[in-house]
Amino acid sequence: MSAATAQARPSVAVGAASERHTLHEKMSKGPGKIGMLIFGGVLIAGLIYIGTSIAGDLSGVTMSSGWPYFLLGVALLVALGFEFVNGFHDTANAVATVIYTHSLEPHVAVVWSGFWNFFGVVVSSGVVAFGIVSLLPVELILQVGNSAGFAMVFALLTAAIIWNLGTWWLGLPASSSHTLIGSIIGVGIANQLMSARTGTSGVDWGQAANIGKSLLLSPLFGFALAAALLLVMKAIIKDKRLYEAPRGAEPPPFWIRGLLILTCTGVSFFHGSNDGQKGMGLIMLILIGTVPTTYP
Repeated sequence: MSAATAQARPSVAVGAASERHTLHEKMSKGPGKIGMLIFGGVLIAGLIYIGTSIAGDLSGVTMSSGWPYFLLGVALLVALGFEFVNGFHDTANAVATVIYTHSLEPHVAVVWSGFWNFFGVVVSSGVVAFGIVSLLPVELILQVGNSAGFAMVFALLTAAIIWNLGTWWLGLPASSSHTLIGSIIGVGIANQLMSARTGTSGVDWGQAANIGKSLLLSPLFGFALAAALLLVMKAIIKDKRLYEAPRGAEPPPFWIRGLLILTCTGVSFFHGSNDGQKGMGLIMLILIGTVPTTYP
């Protein structure tokens, strides 16, 4: 080993440690009082909007007791809780590059990503949400309004939340989509086993096979396309700064920074328009089963 190499290794180690320290300092900073007030205001406004919308939809529905309303509210809160925990995983996927390269401050990156996720959900067609709902047969969905149906909803959501929290705590980038679909299939199979005498089917296996194929093929497709794109870019773009790790706390050159922010925006938007519909599917499942006359 040459003397130059021996001297270079400690400097590289020191640089990496400094980089981790800088990132840790940025990630440890709180959003501030103004940021928390804005977040709290948006959250409260959203909950008020949800509550008034559901109350308006249920105005023509008559129930003998308040228990179904209570269960409906709890089920919706648990569904929103799943979406909140889902953000632990999926937001990190979208903002990791812009935070690591210091292209955006962490809190700015998260808010930016959240906005485009929301916009993606708003302009989505709802096809993915219907795909989630159609995993379960119609006769099973219509049972959600009774006690066994609510137990089914709470079971699949609780299982998905526990898995998401566990993998987040361990720092594992697990897929919440696989978790949710597995939970739905699990409660469907359990319901079929418990209802063997009635002949109630538990899972639409044709729809499950289609979703399983997409979940299996999407990583392979992403891997192949990303590898091909990297090779093409290396052949066309010769600027080495595009392929080097960031140094210190300085952001990359303007054009590279713009590309990183653009990709973060695109990932967030298309994540919302596709994966973000899982929450829509859950809420549809709860509402369709609970109040079938209002949500046919």
